[in-house]
Amino acid sequence: MHDKTALFQLWWKMPGAGMDNVWTLDPDDGGATVFHFSPFAQSEQSPTLQLRGTKRTVAMPESGTVRLESSPGKSGANKHVHMQAVDAALESIERGDLDKVVLSRSEFWATSMDPETLFRSKCQMYPDAMVYLFAHRESGVWLGASPELLLRRSKDHFQTVSLAGTKPDLSAPWTEKEYREQEMVTDFITQRLKSAGAEDVLQQVPTDRAYGGIKHLESKIQFSSNEDEMKWLNELHPTPAVGGEPREEALKFIAKHEKQARGYYSGFLGWSETEESNFFVNLRCMECFSDGFRLFAGGGIVDGSDASEEWEETRVKIETIRNKLNR
Repeated sequence: MHDKTALFQLWWKMPGAGMDNVWTLDPDDGGATVFHFSPFAQSEQSPTLQLRGTKRTVAMPESGTVRLESSPGKSGANKHVHMQAVDAALESIERGDLDKVVLSRSEFWATSMDPETLFRSKCQMYPDAMVYLFAHRESGVWLGASPELLLRRSKDHFQTVSLAGTKPDLSAPWTEKEYREQEMVTDFITQRLKSAGAEDVLQQVPTDRAYGGIKHLESKIQFSSNEDEMKWLNELHPTPAVGGEPREEALKFIAKHEKQARGYYSGFLGWSETEESNFFVNLRCMECFSDGFRLFAGGGIVDGSDASEEWEETRVKIETIRNKLNR
């Protein structure tokens, strides 16, 4: 694990905050705030970064503030390759090796748009998301607007959410497959918390969560603990909403069948202090380059999934991101 405070740039806006409430972090070994930026899977290429400092409000970043490198490659999984991976997942589910696995892919979007402009736009478009722009010599430049809380702490009270299912039509009813997928994530989280010693675990019934023209199923989960957030982050990440179940088998399957490393996509980010912390799953994010952006999307594969429908789900997600950026 790396603890480096040199050579980074950071801006973030919390859900519900106004446009004049953007935060940054000044490096300070004695600072009260630690900003965390963690990958989906720890690797030499994508290390976990923990940056200590003092947070303060700051103006929106101006275009040209962040230094960008050119993209090392512009390829991504095509339809045939992605559908092959989905079919392999369905075979593993039929054999009983997996209950669920999330398969993701990426597309490169060539554009001259700069990340500072996108950050400002996302802050306006997604007022209820964790919006951030982060540049570090070890991670590269990433930008995102995540709707999904991973963990929130206030003293010894914690909150997380179970979020799954995707509908581009806000009026469309949920299918049995989508309810089952969301229930699987909820069961994983509650059982994991209870087995690790969490107290007073309470879950709410799933409700619709609309975000950027797409809706999801979400259940809020609360619990109590006198242990710090790092224990619970390790218990929760990655949830079946971004990995799968059983967890270890799903992670092995993803490493084998996804053709491109996720890096920080579907990892988590956030900040912690002595009595408070907020962490979010790094979804609806992109890696930023001087010649464009790499966009990511994924979908959960369970019994009854269809390969062509799963491809279409990722296509809709990526297209939604691209269309929002073009406005």
